Amino acid sequence: MDKKWCKFCEQWLEDSPDILTVLEIKAITGYCKTSVQGWIDRGLIKAFLTGRSNKIPKSSLLEFMSSSKFYNMHVKSKKLKAKLQEFERMIDNEN
Repeated sequence: MDKKWCKFCEQWLEDSPDILTVLEIKAITGYCKTSVQGWIDRGLIKAFLTGRSNKIPKSSLLEFMSSSKFYNMHVKSKKLKAKLQEFERMIDNEN
């Protein structure tokens, strides 16, 4: 994936804790709990189970968000659409 997008994702997550919950990822990405859990179940995000809840390393979320699978997601959340527009404006301003 494009290095600029990867850097943009790093900045997007910079204020997030190192270990995240499904609900925190829901808030960050704008996708529902079912979508986030599906990413975990399909191995797109690495998680570990503590009790009855998944804990996700921020590095795992960053790896997924930096990938073309996330960038090119067919159904985009409002939050992802807004972030993509922000990213495109940033790129346009650089040129």
